Amino acid sequence: MLLQEEIYNKLKKSITYGELSPGQKLSEIALANEMNVSRTPIREAFRQLQMEGYITVSPNKGAYVNKLPPEEIEEIYNIVGLLEGYAAELAAKKINNSELEELRKIQKRLVFFASRNRYQDYIKGNTDFHHFITYLSGNNHLIKIITELRTRIYRYRLMSVTIPGYLERYASDHEKIIYAISKKDSNHAKKYMKEHVNFVKEILVNFLKENPSF
Repeated sequence: MLLQEEIYNKLKKSITYGELSPGQKLSEIALANEMNVSRTPIREAFRQLQMEGYITVSPNKGAYVNKLPPEEIEEIYNIVGLLEGYAAELAAKKINNSELEELRKIQKRLVFFASRNRYQDYIKGNTDFHHFITYLSGNNHLIKIITELRTRIYRYRLMSVTIPGYLERYASDHEKIIYAISKKDSNHAKKYMKEHVNFVKEILVNFLKENPSF
């Protein structure tokens, strides 16, 4: 079981972070040779990944990394916007001075990365920013759900920051969220977070609809 779980985690990570591209074919034989294992744990990992929507396994075509349609990405972002808005609302009520200072440090790094178009660094920092606010909510179930949803669309989130003309806007949106949280203004923290997520969603979804090859 442990071996199968290790293979599952390795493949899921490769899909999440774009090492395996949407639409890419996965070969049981090649992966078994690469990982020096039998095909059985590979097959079990495939089954779990398919259940979670990361891949599709067809008797005739084999296994492929799923390519999420723009409509599904939009649905996920809509849910994330609502949930992260709620997380920001809770964070504004609970945050202390040291936590606020840490949030500002994360944001300072993001502004720096955005100004230099350091996309990989920005998306990692952006993940830290959103995760930290979610963590500050103190709601473990909320943290788990948001983390899983964001993981599902990580490779598309990375794509969103590389679309020209928007990166610095994304970073500046955070300033309003931080200000509302610092003032313990839970209503505006919720509003600004939801607006921010929805804005990113609109840019990304429109880009994918105009560029279906992605």
